[in-house]
Amino acid sequence: LVLSVIAFILVLVMQSAFSAALDQAMEESGLDTATAQGVAAGDSGSAAEQSEATQAAYGVTIDDCRVTEDYQGNPAAVVTYTFTNNSDEATSPAVAVHAKAFQNGTELELAVVADAEESGKSMNEVKPGSSITYESAYELADMSDLTVEVEELFSFSDELIAEQTFSLS
Repeated sequence: LVLSVIAFILVLVMQSAFSAALDQAMEESGLDTATAQGVAAGDSGSAAEQSEATQAAYGVTIDDCRVTEDYQGNPAAVVTYTFTNNSDEATSPAVAVHAKAFQNGTELELAVVADAEESGKSMNEVKPGSSITYESAYELADMSDLTVEVEELFSFSDELIAEQTFSLS
C-alpha cells in the first residue's frame, strides 16, 4: 500500500514536470496551446499563420556564398548568414536554427576551411533584439547550384525561415 501511494505521488510529480516543460517549450516557440493542439490533430492552419509563428522568434537572412578550399584542398562553399534574435531570451544561432546546404538534391557535409573567419560566431549568444553575422562551410560535390535552407531547430512546423540558391559556375 505504501509503495502504491509513493508510485502515485511520483506519477503526479512527473506529469506536472512534463506539463511545465511542454508549456515552456510552446511559449518559447511562439505557439499557443490551441495552435499546438491543431497541429497535433493534423490541422496545420494557414501558411501565413505558420510562417508568422516560425519567424516570430528568430530571423535569418542568407547573405552571401563564396567558393574556397577546405583544409585538404577540396572545393568548399562558405555561406554567410545574419541571425536576428526576436525572442525574449538570449540564444545563439547554433541552438536556435539549423542550416542545410544541398547540391543535386543531396545534403552536403560541413567543411573545415581556413578562411571562414566568422564560423565560430554561430555559438555566440545574441541578446533579444540583436543580430550577428556568422559563416558555415560545406564540402562541394561539384560546381552545380547550391541551395541553402534554414529552419528553426525545434519547431512544430517544417516551415523554412530562409532559403537561397546560389549559382557556383
